[in-house]
Parts: sequence; structure tokens; C-alpha cells
Amino acid sequence: MSGWPGQPVIYEINTAVWLTELSEAAGQRLTLADVPAAAWDDVTPAGVDAVWLMGYGNAARLVSRWRWRTRTCWRRFGTRCPT
Repeated sequence: MSGWPGQPVIYEINTAVWLTELSEAAGQRLTLADVPAAAWDDVTPAGVDAVWLMGYGNAARLVSRWRWRTRTCWRRFGTRCPT
């Protein structure tokens, strides 16, 4: 038994926006490791089993690389990079 309900309720937040708001309130740059427990409680609505961090993880890094590559090609060649 995993401890998860059969149909868990997952709440998704925009990680970059949330961390920016927390950082501004704290007056310093925060990372996920710096987020206090109270902030997690504040962002999690009642009845939610898990918070999904949108934009965090491998997918975000891939998109970031794609954006960098696309911008670089536009600057250098005035067109998209060959695939």
C-alpha cells in the first residue's frame, strides 16, 4: 500500500512565479530548498494530496535549451536552426 488515495487530488503551481513572489517577500532569492513549511501550507488548498511544480525538472531544462538554441539561431542566421 502506497498511502496514496485511489484518485489523488493534485494542485499545480507555476514554480517560477511562486518562488519569485516568495523571494520578493523575503527580500532575498529563495530556492525550493529554502521554502519554509508554512509557505507550502499556504499554497496547498484543503483536500489536496500533492502539489505539482509546473516548470520544474527535466521538461523545463529541455524547453530552456530549446529557447536558447532558437534565440541563438535567430541572432546568427535570421532563421530557425536546422533540426
